[in-house]
Amino acid sequence: MNEKELEQIAVLVAQKLGARVPPVSRERGAGLSGVSPPASEVSETQHSAASTAKLLATAPGSQLPAPVHRRVAAYVDHTILKAEATRAEIEQLCDEAAQYRFAAVCVNGGWVKLCAQRLHGTAVKVATVVGFPLGATTSHSKAAEARELVELGACELDMVAPVGHILDEDWDYVEDDIGAVVAAATGRAVKVILETAALEPMQIVKASAIAMEAGAHFVKTSTGFHPSGGATAEAVALMRLAVGDRLGVKASGGVRDCATALRMIAAGATRIGTSSGVKLVECIGAGPAPLAQLLADPDGHEQICRLGRCAADY
Repeated sequence: MNEKELEQIAVLVAQKLGARVPPVSRERGAGLSGVSPPASEVSETQHSAASTAKLLATAPGSQLPAPVHRRVAAYVDHTILKAEATRAEIEQLCDEAAQYRFAAVCVNGGWVKLCAQRLHGTAVKVATVVGFPLGATTSHSKAAEARELVELGACELDMVAPVGHILDEDWDYVEDDIGAVVAAATGRAVKVILETAALEPMQIVKASAIAMEAGAHFVKTSTGFHPSGGATAEAVALMRLAVGDRLGVKASGGVRDCATALRMIAAGATRIGTSSGVKLVECIGAGPAPLAQLLADPDGHEQICRLGRCAADY
């Protein structure tokens, strides 16, 4: 994907964002108002963007697709990525994931084989991380790591994109880096971690588009280890606008309570990376009906939790 195509996508996303009601908060997205070119340039860009627009699944100005009515557990990647995680903790993670029917467990590569064995016969996927947590290793080493992890039983690979190259807007390098892992994954789902808290809004949009072009299956907000911070609903909304309904969006990094998880899902997340999945299920419930109702008012649920009426203990 060349720079002109990326700029075309940026224009389309900026138009979508401007048409949304209510608008995305400008706390982090303030720079978006400055990315749109003059009207004459927009018209020219729209005329030449026919081949690029197909990358965006929804028309300019449309609302985000309504969340599917699912159990909250189906959104959860039950996660332990701390270096000091023990075998007992990983086994407990797997057992909880099987009990609550989470989408996946997400662990460091050294635990993939154990998780694959322990979750054999369940519907829970084994996700692991590649190039974690910096994303600054070579593309060759990321691809080699991905191949080994697939051999050990990984179903999904959460790779860290080369954040420095994103900041440099060296999009050819970013696309090749992601593409190397996608190729090595041999059909397994690849989630591309962008560290959105370290990026400007249009860098989030362009990096998401590059991940889609490179064949990824998800874009993901954060490792949870970057000093700039973790997931925000604003970043999730930008990613969803950039990829339409063609890719999943995973919100990860600082998602520790029900209200935050609900905001991420309402903004367009289809996966939530969290170590608090058990709390979420015990609070919100096992069925789809409470989730569908709560998504309409995440702030209201937050007030219930604070009043002590929530089963979870934050």
